[in-house]
Amino acid sequence: MPEKQTRRRFLTAAGAGAASLLAGCGSDTSTPTDGSGGGSNDGSGDGSDGSDGSDGSMDDSGSDDDSEETSGGSGGGVLNMMATGNIQTLDPINAKGSGAGYDQYGRSLMEFTDGQYPPEPALAEGYELSEDGLTYTFELKQGVTFHDGSELTAEDVVYSFRRLAESENSRNQDDIIGETMRIQHERDASRTTPSGEATADDIVPGSLAVEAVDDYTFEMTLASPFQYTLFQIAGGAFAILPAGAVGDVEGYDGEYGYNEFFSTAGDGPTYAGLGPFQVDSWTKGSQIQLSAFDDYYGEGPELDGITYTVVSDGQTRLNRFRNGSAHIIESLPTASFNPDNVSIEQRNGNRSVGTYSFGNGTTVNYGEIPALTTEYIVFNTMNVPLPVRRAFAYAMNQHEIAESVYKGTGKPAYHITPPAPYPAFEDGQSGEASYDAHAENGANSNTEFGADGYPYGYGETLLDEARAVMEGAGYGPDNRFSITATTISGDDGYRQVFTRLQPKLNSAYIDMEITEADFGTIISQAISGSMEVFGLGDGMEYPGPQNFLRFLHGSNPSTQFTRWGAEDSYYTEEYRQIAREAWDENYAAEGTTEGDHNEAFQTVEEMNWASVQELPFLHPTSQRLWHDSVDVEMYGVMENQTFDQVTLDE
Repeated sequence: MPEKQTRRRFLTAAGAGAASLLAGCGSDTSTPTDGSGGGSNDGSGDGSDGSDGSDGSMDDSGSDDDSEETSGGSGGGVLNMMATGNIQTLDPINAKGSGAGYDQYGRSLMEFTDGQYPPEPALAEGYELSEDGLTYTFELKQGVTFHDGSELTAEDVVYSFRRLAESENSRNQDDIIGETMRIQHERDASRTTPSGEATADDIVPGSLAVEAVDDYTFEMTLASPFQYTLFQIAGGAFAILPAGAVGDVEGYDGEYGYNEFFSTAGDGPTYAGLGPFQVDSWTKGSQIQLSAFDDYYGEGPELDGITYTVVSDGQTRLNRFRNGSAHIIESLPTASFNPDNVSIEQRNGNRSVGTYSFGNGTTVNYGEIPALTTEYIVFNTMNVPLPVRRAFAYAMNQHEIAESVYKGTGKPAYHITPPAPYPAFEDGQSGEASYDAHAENGANSNTEFGADGYPYGYGETLLDEARAVMEGAGYGPDNRFSITATTISGDDGYRQVFTRLQPKLNSAYIDMEITEADFGTIISQAISGSMEVFGLGDGMEYPGPQNFLRFLHGSNPSTQFTRWGAEDSYYTEEYRQIAREAWDENYAAEGTTEGDHNEAFQTVEEMNWASVQELPFLHPTSQRLWHDSVDVEMYGVMENQTFDQVTLDE
């Protein structure tokens, strides 16, 4: 490497920029943590407890640096967990939240230890970053063994990254060749959209700028610098698999058929990952059983295994937890949760830990953390006209939903970007303060549409306006609009949101039927575009607004759930052009400043207000409950957690 390329600790580079966005979300050195999802900062952290995200060391595992490594499965016991929806796939590039246990049997170059940020090395020992911020050179740990007994090499990383970018099975190409973190590659002009826009699947096979420099050195080169690169590659979609496991990218024949390796065809699954647990058996739609991998490269695992059982109904999950059939439950059904039963005993940054009483003498451990998540309604703009979408917005009262449906366990949502990473426009201003000022009164608005703040009623329902916008489009008592809303099976929160909207919309000439589907089906139908409106929650892969807003500026609409901007969709070209120009000129363009980025992000938010592609209603608080028999930590803001150090005492 040239002299100007300096050796850097992962935490130093990863923390730059992230700490300023999420003060209070980062590390502390005293609180138990644990996790597997997404979280956010409530702005309450003052940094006095190390929660300013600056130290990043995350050395709060309770382990002694001089302690001996523990061999696999020494502690014993099988941890019983629950999955909320059918486990659709073991393929990390194909997963869109429809599964369970990815953090247990998969491994990426980086990881969020117990959900803490910044990311720490997992399969990598260290890295070098070129002076121009484009080329990352990773040194891999040696002697790391896949579940099939083969050793990890840089060629495995090349193969896994190429699958993510090139495979027809990939649902996450935008994570690696999209509009944020984009590895250099060649594009096939014949595969662009009719208007000449690039798409995620126009990559020329083999052109991705990734290389196995030698057996233990992997190099990748970005198209432009991206401050959250290490966050991005810590995600589950970047889990490393043995090179040539399946033959779905050019140059690899494949040792196994796709469904034999990732599913139940033949002797499958023959999946081989790098996590502390390996896949023993899998009954699709029912259960997946994992066992301790004795040759795991890290410490542990202490457990003999983990069983994930699919339990789609929230009340059934609660009953299984209460009767001891499950050791942990990730959040209570909103209808069953009683805030008065929570006793918080310790607060560190924005993480709170204590107990929850069920009122019959049964008390369990309880943890909560504001999530880097937004709950929202998604409209398929191929089927739902703008006046109808705006009527939904006028009919919704986000404050009422947060208090009455979710019992104060979340913040009313008026932006797609959660409060913590929301761009601040004044020195010393928190993201949450900037968020609130813009939503309430249009502070720092960039467009006329957002000049007065949220235009559909901040904390109120405006049914007269809902009726007026529908009447202006020709609807009325004798010309009503019919629509079907889909909620996630067993999630009473989404159902209550739609149920509360139903009579209000009825008065605005909209007849809404409510139906249910499991989470995996919803994602599949969202990808195919077969639903009209549905409820969805999304957690951030990294704490930057672009993580969410990259889907809202009208680029490559055929690949987005909303289809906004696609041919024959109900969209306004003026709004799309404003959003596209803000993104391209102020974010995508090289050499732009953080201030430019902030304006671009807020402009895209305002154009989502104008177009109502996605209608946000809540930034939730993530909860976890666990029995005393489980020694587990409450997760941090990123929520990904591996159970390699979890123990059972039964």
